[in-house]
Amino acid sequence: MRVKDVMSAQIVTVSPNDTAQSAARLMLETEVGALPVEVPGVGAIVGIITDRDIVASVLAQGLSTSTAIAEFMTVSPEVCNEGDDTATIAARMRHFGVRRLVVVNDDRRVVGIVSLVDLPAEKPAQEAVQ
Repeated sequence: MRVKDVMSAQIVTVSPNDTAQSAARLMLETEVGALPVEVPGVGAIVGIITDRDIVASVLAQGLSTSTAIAEFMTVSPEVCNEGDDTATIAARMRHFGVRRLVVVNDDRRVVGIVSLVDLPAEKPAQEAVQ
């Protein structure tokens, strides 16, 4: 199975200069928990933010909701291609300890996000018959 078969198609991104509050509003409006951070006009993915990042890195630290996303985003996030095999991607996610990957096409443009919950569960190996 390929990533494009299970990913959440998402073309909503934020800029590094957007604020925590504007990102939180966008997450609420689009019902997502993560947003890729993209350089406007260039299309390069430079980071990712999650709803947890806003809570833990902005609110819990007493920072203003007008804090720029560049101040708390995860820089240079792992990405995958929409044609990648889901089993390979699941292994990469485990290796890097992440729950989401930004999905890009062959032109390196964002086409979605794949989450661990989107991936098919691995089938347990059959036990040897004695």
